[in-house]
Amino acid sequence: MRQKYVEIRLTKCRLFLTEPELQNLLSLNPLLWKEGIRRGKYILRARAAKGRQAGGKQAEELPWNLKGGMR
Repeated sequence: MRQKYVEIRLTKCRLFLTEPELQNLLSLNPLLWKEGIRRGKYILRARAAKGRQAGGKQAEELPWNLKGGMR
């Protein structure tokens, strides 16, 4: 079976680690693991909220109605 890699972009290089390798590294520092989970939840919620806002604005800004006529 082919390994899947997690790409981590750093300033001067890129790391490619397997999920078990990354889990092993994070298990050595539980506070880092916890912070990463907290940050991930925050980022995903912010993206979802931004998507909901953008979706509403796009629908309001369209210059035509559902029947295809211009306003």
